[in-house]
Amino acid sequence: QVLIVEPDIELTELLTNGVQQPRADWTDEARRYVTESLESALTAREARLSHYRVPQDPVLRDEQRQSILLHQAVGTSILLHRHFNVPLPHKGTAFDWTLGAGVRKLDPDARYALFVFLRDSYATGNRKAVMAIGMVFGIGVSLGQQVGFASLVDLNDGRVVWFNLLNSATGDMRNAEGAKAAVAMLMDGVPL
Repeated sequence: QVLIVEPDIELTELLTNGVQQPRADWTDEARRYVTESLESALTAREARLSHYRVPQDPVLRDEQRQSILLHQAVGTSILLHRHFNVPLPHKGTAFDWTLGAGVRKLDPDARYALFVFLRDSYATGNRKAVMAIGMVFGIGVSLGQQVGFASLVDLNDGRVVWFNLLNSATGDMRNAEGAKAAVAMLMDGVPL
């Protein structure tokens, strides 16, 4: 059984001045489409699914929140160390990352937890103006980049058993087809 932790997604609009402005409406659409695509991909692998729900008990809620925040820190460290060649002192090449035994509190029944982190931006205004501003000020202006990662954590011991990077210059998670394509790349090689 796989617990799907609510995907951490943020979509932004790239304004003509180069600023990325978060868009709640786009983010909500992407979260819905990505979650549906994750469910479909995992069901096709015959995984039994459950979804993380915030508990009413404030103590348990805080403990679970700490595990989710810890995953953000560990996931970011894996991303930087393994994919962007940022060396970490005393960390060799072995894939031996963990969230610790406390992660079991996320779900007493599931075997694994799937965490997803995604960011994407879109230029919706005058694309030529955005590029011209970048050229005038000598700065690189991206017209959109999907970046994120997914990881599978064994809830019995907290080990991160799988991690995958998504880094794409194309795609649009604001629609079902685009989200499905992003999830397919993100879930490539998941050991389920």
